[in-house]
Amino acid sequence: MKIVIAGLGLMGGSLALALSRQKNKHRIIGWDFPPILEQAVKNGVVGEAVKNWPQDCAGADVVFLATPVSVIKQQMRELNGVVDKSTVVSDLGSTKSEVLEEVERIEFTGTFVGGHPLAGSEKSGLQAADTLLMENAIYVLCNATFDTPPLPDKLVQLLESLKARLLHLPAVEHDRIVAYISHLPQIISVALMNLVGGKNESNPLYVKMAAGGFRDLTRIASSPYSMWKDIVDSNAKNISKAVNEFSKQLDQLAQRQADLEKGFNRANQYRSEIPRSHKGFISPLIDVLVKVRDEVGVIAKISNALFNEAVDIRDIELIKMREGEGGIFRLSFASEHDAERAVGILNSLNFEAYIR
Repeated sequence: MKIVIAGLGLMGGSLALALSRQKNKHRIIGWDFPPILEQAVKNGVVGEAVKNWPQDCAGADVVFLATPVSVIKQQMRELNGVVDKSTVVSDLGSTKSEVLEEVERIEFTGTFVGGHPLAGSEKSGLQAADTLLMENAIYVLCNATFDTPPLPDKLVQLLESLKARLLHLPAVEHDRIVAYISHLPQIISVALMNLVGGKNESNPLYVKMAAGGFRDLTRIASSPYSMWKDIVDSNAKNISKAVNEFSKQLDQLAQRQADLEKGFNRANQYRSEIPRSHKGFISPLIDVLVKVRDEVGVIAKISNALFNEAVDIRDIELIKMREGEGGIFRLSFASEHDAERAVGILNSLNFEAYIR
C-alpha cells in the first residue's frame, strides 16, 4: 500500500518504523520539517519523502496525521479535494471530537477515521521512536457515532498487522474517558512535581528522598508542554470536570479518616481489574491463566515453550505471587485457537493452565 505519514515525532516515527519493518510490503512516505525528514529517510524510518504536500497524498491508500490537533485540522483542510473516498485519512491525536467536527464542517472528500493509539512516552521527537510502541497497545478508532459507515478494512488490517488492540468508540465517549485516564494523570503529575519542587527549594531533602512511588507518579511530568497544549485546549471541559471530581476525592480522603480504609480497599479492588474489560474491542484477546511454582526461570520456560511452537503471546501479566509457594500468570492470545494450543503445550509441561 501507499502510506503517507505526516509528522515523524514519537507517534508518527514509531508507526513508520513498525510499518517499515514489514519488509517490501508497503511504500512508506514521510512528511515533516526538512531536517527531520532528511534524518528519517537516512535512518530508514521512511522509504521516501513527500516532495509536494498535499498533492503527493493523492492516490494514497492511507494517510496518517501524527501532528498536534490544531495542525491536524489544518492538514485536513489542505487534503480536502486532493484525496477521494478511496483514501483513508486517520489521525493519531489524543482528542477526537474537535477533529471530527472539522471533518463534517468542511465536507471532507476522503474517508476519515479518527485514531488514537494509547501508547507513548515522556520523551518526544523522532529520536524517541520505538518499533514496538504500538504492539499490544489499545488503539482507539472513532467515527462520530456508531451509525456512520463501518471502519475501512484496509485500515483495520494495517493496524492489526502491528498487533495493536483495536477498540471502536464514538468520539464524544473517547474524549470523556481519556480526560480521566490520560489527561488528569498528566495534570496530577505536574501539580505534584511542582508542589514538591517548591518545597525542595528551601530543603533539598525533598527530592533527595524521593523514592519509587514518587518517581512513578511524576514520571510523565517530564512531558513537554508543546505536546500537551493542544490536548488540554481541545478537551478543556472534560479535563476541568475530571480535576474537580478528583479534588473532591482528595478532600474526602484527607478529612474523613473513617472512610480511609474503605477507600484503600476499594482502590485495591479497582486496580486489580485493569485491564479486564473487552467491551468494544474489534478483536478481543483470549486470556489463559497459568499456575506456576516459585522457581528460577519459570517465565523463560513458559515463553520458550510457546515460542518453539509458534504460539504468539500478545500480553503477559503476573496476577499474584507468594514467595516460596508460587503464583498465577495471565497470558493473552489473539485467538481462541492460539489460547487452546497454549493450554495444551503448557499442561504437557506440568503447568496448570486453563482459559479464563
